[in-house]
Amino acid sequence: MRWRITSEPTVRLTHAAAPHGSFRAADAALDVETPSDIVLEVLSTGPPRADIENTFLILIAEDGARTWRILARMRVHLDVAGVPRPVIERIDVQEVGFSGQR
Repeated sequence: MRWRITSEPTVRLTHAAAPHGSFRAADAALDVETPSDIVLEVLSTGPPRADIENTFLILIAEDGARTWRILARMRVHLDVAGVPRPVIERIDVQEVGFSGQR
């Protein structure tokens, strides 16, 4: 899967993951600035025409002294050939460590 990641201001992306059981990619170390394309080899399971709910693309980004966790929640539709077609439903951003945890 390929995602185009943009942000204002520019941030450095350092990590990507897609951890859902039916839409999964291995964690990937990154070292790119936005805007950038992120490519992950995703294993998607399910029959053609199925919808996979609550999948996530999780990114870690840095903007100098701060680190951010970006959670893009998606619904993934598998087309008639079983090819995944993700639709982003919500994006949340949290500063890493704001609660005292990483």
